[in-house]
Amino acid sequence: MRYFLMTMLAVWCLAPAQAQDQSYADCLVKASSSWGKPCESCEDYKGYKRDYSGVYQVDLKNVCGEMMEVKVAVQEANGTWRTFPVKALEGGASMTAFACHGTGKYMYWARRVNDTEVILPSDGEIASAYHGK
Repeated sequence: MRYFLMTMLAVWCLAPAQAQDQSYADCLVKASSSWGKPCESCEDYKGYKRDYSGVYQVDLKNVCGEMMEVKVAVQEANGTWRTFPVKALEGGASMTAFACHGTGKYMYWARRVNDTEVILPSDGEIASAYHGK
């Protein structure tokens, strides 16, 4: 009986996670990041020329096979968070998020598409909970 229980425990521990057990945040990985690349949404000028030196961009990729919804925030130098609308990403797809005067910090939340049990934070919740962090 003892060997049976140990075998069942080993099978249970080694079994692949079911969809409800999966953390979709683990499916989103940083594919790349950069500083100083042109960004059409950032309008900072030094003299008459646009200055992108403070622009931080991060590319995030869904490495899982399932479509998921993602909420991303990137920190600006003044401590505020530039937030982006919830985006649906299919398996293998990427998205870019940016801050015009970035710190290099970013956060994200992810869930399976149409999962009503996992609540993604609103822009206001992000701004109040993480200001200056």
